[in-house]
Amino acid sequence: MTAQEQMAFDELSAIYRTEMRSQMLSDVRRDLYSALKQLQESVRKEYEAELSKDPDSIMCEGLSERRKKVAFTAQKVIGLRMEKIAKMALRASMGADNAVDKLTPEEREYYESVASASGKLRGTAKDAKKGAKQDLLPDDGMRARIVADDVISYVQEDVMNDIPDDVVVAEEGEEIIERPRRDTEPKEEMVVIRILEDIPRFAGPDRDYVLKKEDITRMPTAFAGALIKHEKAVVLDIKP
Repeated sequence: MTAQEQMAFDELSAIYRTEMRSQMLSDVRRDLYSALKQLQESVRKEYEAELSKDPDSIMCEGLSERRKKVAFTAQKVIGLRMEKIAKMALRASMGADNAVDKLTPEEREYYESVASASGKLRGTAKDAKKGAKQDLLPDDGMRARIVADDVISYVQEDVMNDIPDDVVVAEEGEEIIERPRRDTEPKEEMVVIRILEDIPRFAGPDRDYVLKKEDITRMPTAFAGALIKHEKAVVLDIKP
């Protein structure tokens, strides 16, 4: 994927779902952060253009919700990746050898800064004699495989005592079972509505809609309210 390609909301949503499901970093486009910025700017400009034409239109309402959702999802993706990268950097400060090929240039800089700061902080309380002894160990010394948040790292045996208790030490060849993350995104309340007249294509919070008279559809309550307010739809009372 080239840096010139405009990121679509579907692509952003797919990255978010992948990051939520896995404890490991997903492989993303190298221009992730500039693409996120461009996507948000594009949606904002589209919303502002519609706002200047008709602030009470369904299109304006849909673009407003989409603008908020894009911003929320972008920040969630960044936060999830930062959390994973910070944990990798903390393990690096203990001597772990992490694979960093999935980091973007911005993330690589963040990883190195956290690892460096963590190493300095650990060094302030390191026993001088113990530290001197470790410095004499050969680079190819015995190493142990550890698993923290399902990310496999390798550390030298002499720093095993510094590894937190909640980090799993795995035997060579042991299968690592990846645990899914729990989705923390707030769930939108949904409502079923019946369309009262044909409505041209318009932007919704997470997709475009093309609705015809008598169509039955399900959409977020806050957004459906705009259609109901403009007398273009009515709520259906669906009994279980």
